[in-house]
Amino acid sequence: MSPARALRGGVVGLVVALVGAAIAADPAGSGPVAIRVAVTPLASVVEWTGERPSNAMIDIWNDLANRVGITSEFVRVATVAELMQSLRDRTIDVAVGPLAITEEREKIFDLTHPIFHSGMRIAVRQRNDSGFLSAVRSMISWELLQLLGVVVAAALVSGHLLWWFERGHNARSFPNEYPRGVGEAMWWIASTTVTGGCDDKHVDGPLGRILAFGWMVASIGLIAAFTSVLTATITAEQVSGVIHGPRDLAGRTVGCQAGAVSNGSVRQRGGVPQEYLTINDALEALYMGMVDAVVGEAQTLAYVVNHFSRGNVRMVGPTFDSFDYGIALQSGSPIREGLNTAILQIREDGTLDRIREKWFGVHD
Repeated sequence: MSPARALRGGVVGLVVALVGAAIAADPAGSGPVAIRVAVTPLASVVEWTGERPSNAMIDIWNDLANRVGITSEFVRVATVAELMQSLRDRTIDVAVGPLAITEEREKIFDLTHPIFHSGMRIAVRQRNDSGFLSAVRSMISWELLQLLGVVVAAALVSGHLLWWFERGHNARSFPNEYPRGVGEAMWWIASTTVTGGCDDKHVDGPLGRILAFGWMVASIGLIAAFTSVLTATITAEQVSGVIHGPRDLAGRTVGCQAGAVSNGSVRQRGGVPQEYLTINDALEALYMGMVDAVVGEAQTLAYVVNHFSRGNVRMVGPTFDSFDYGIALQSGSPIREGLNTAILQIREDGTLDRIREKWFGVHD
């Protein structure tokens, strides 16, 4: 065989081999291989019904993918913690949670520009207790104890002064003996504070009368303050228990979704986070009294509480620890820049607003 003929045969064989490899890699000729997009069902943002996911975040992702020119193979993942672990293990390419953008997560995998802005809210059991013991418990609060402590301390000091001023020339009302005399002075102060006077005792000395007049005036404010604090405590306790906002989480056991940023928020406020696979599981634990409250992303928590089958759960306090939601990618992902550009585009051309209005409605 001539060298030229052998060379032509080699070239033909190489072309055939390359074509065969291409057909084997993409036998249907369908274009690029779809990237693996992991989805965790998250109430109000992502739902999985039937064979494909849906809801606001899926509409946003489909629009972004179309702009970037990629196709998606959706993979259902049960929890946020599993979602993040899949990214670490590189068994998925993209995580459409969405996931809160934090410094800690940025060190582990890539995150896109923000898509949603949100924050944390608190859910507690609504109190429906009745009876004497429940009423007594509802009257106890830190503010009330502080007020009582100040009143008792002031009465103790004033009682000693009143006895000292009156004991020399008013022994009938305030005996000269120390324990008995101070006790009678304390009784006069208590009677004056509650009823405005004490009929069986009289204050005769000038210093004693100055002190007595001060207590008569102060007792009006004390009764008003005591009534105000007591009423506020009973009302708040009956409506939402002892947790009314973020600062009340200290020392409390709080249900959180595993892998969510709510765990860090609870720890920062002195609470003890108890992790559950889903927010629904956390609310079940709250209903059963296993945790004192549940902390989660505001929009998701509001949606789940509103659809909680057992009822008897409500939201309390303001939104706190604001953060942004984005899409997570493998570290060093080549599609990150394209997705960031597409996110800026859907913000500017109104696509993002239209999708939000479609799923969440218009809110001022």
